[in-house]
Amino acid sequence: MNNLKHYPRRYNQSAAATGINRTRTHGDTDTWRLIEFASMWAPYGGASAEDILVRFGMTPSRFIDRLWEIIPQYNFSPEQLRHLTKAYPRHRTK
Repeated sequence: MNNLKHYPRRYNQSAAATGINRTRTHGDTDTWRLIEFASMWAPYGGASAEDILVRFGMTPSRFIDRLWEIIPQYNFSPEQLRHLTKAYPRHRTK
């Protein structure tokens, strides 16, 4: 059985499960993975520092900064934005 032919369907189901509107202004796969990862963990209070480091090679602070840099490029529902804001609050600069 060729599992590769089923990949797009599984990926689309996974993206649908996160509830993200896939309309975006660019095709950066790494950016899309960051959004999916953050959205997947948001209902649980956000990803752990270890998971972020292993998956993206960055600190939680950098991850959150990057997340909020790219969020305006996507169409999130108000509920999705509330989950992301609660799980990944923006850092205040002094």
